[in-house]
Amino acid sequence: MKVGEKQKLILRIISGIFLLSSCLFLSVSCQQPDKPAGPPEKVTIAYTNNFNPVLVHIAFAKGLFKEEGLDATPQPHAFGKPALQAVLEGKADIATVADTPIMFAVMDGRKIAILAVIQSADRNEGIVARRDRGISKPSDLKGKTIAVTRGTTSDFFAETFLIVHGIDRKQVTIIDLKPDEMATAIATGKVDAAASWNPNLTQLQKDLGTNGLTFYGETIYTEAFCVAAGEDFVKRHPGAVRKFLRALIKAEAFIKQHPEEARRLVAEFIKADKALLEEIWDIYNFRVTLDQALLVSLEEQTRWAIKNRLTQRRDMPNYLDFIDVDGLRAVKPEAVRIIR
Repeated sequence: MKVGEKQKLILRIISGIFLLSSCLFLSVSCQQPDKPAGPPEKVTIAYTNNFNPVLVHIAFAKGLFKEEGLDATPQPHAFGKPALQAVLEGKADIATVADTPIMFAVMDGRKIAILAVIQSADRNEGIVARRDRGISKPSDLKGKTIAVTRGTTSDFFAETFLIVHGIDRKQVTIIDLKPDEMATAIATGKVDAAASWNPNLTQLQKDLGTNGLTFYGETIYTEAFCVAAGEDFVKRHPGAVRKFLRALIKAEAFIKQHPEEARRLVAEFIKADKALLEEIWDIYNFRVTLDQALLVSLEEQTRWAIKNRLTQRRDMPNYLDFIDVDGLRAVKPEAVRIIR
């Protein structure tokens, strides 16, 4: 090879290395956290004290929100429906909530945006029944009194479970109770069974001992537990949304790398029974995502609500209008798998 040709080859190699380095620099730069222009952005997060929003619990316990430039105020609630209500009333900015209360809020004309699904499970919902009331199989629930928490996943799960087993809603007596009211109701015989979620579900079974029987429906319903915010908040604070989601993605990675420490931190943060948490930990899939399954679930629940006249609205909303993909797509594009 001639000297001139060697020089040209060397120049091409150097140019290629420079171009590759530039691309890598730009790629890394695009993934860097939003640099705060001033003091940390204030955000109030209404979260539930059950085991569903573990990613949020970890983010608080590990200081991940602060690390991302957020001044996050924790606002605990017993379950997702009142957490979402806090957002709707302007008392919080972001809520952790399951898909059923979100569906009812949309059907009620509320302007909310789902930011991500942060937990899914197909064995988190169930019905605990008393054996001494003649209940040994699902069909025995016919004619019985069942406690549910109206407007929540337990409400939807209970009716879907009954329908699958040939029981019409009119063939049972439904009583609306909060989760913390169910233990007394089923122990005293006020109800024959109770539909709930964990840890309440498992605790109800433990309280009844051998007199208790729990029915699950793994093929009936997969819970999608979400983070949602007011539509105006998302439009006005896109940077805060990205920081919030980035903190949850860090929490997801921490759980995978340090599961034992994660369980300890969660139990301490929400003051829960660590043994109970460890017992049911594996039923949950803690992952930040937006996928097509969420749309399917929301539409199924909407048909249920319309059929039973649980809402005044009679048409199917376009739920794509209530899912904000921009935030998650900006921080973890591969986690967005929704067909638009």
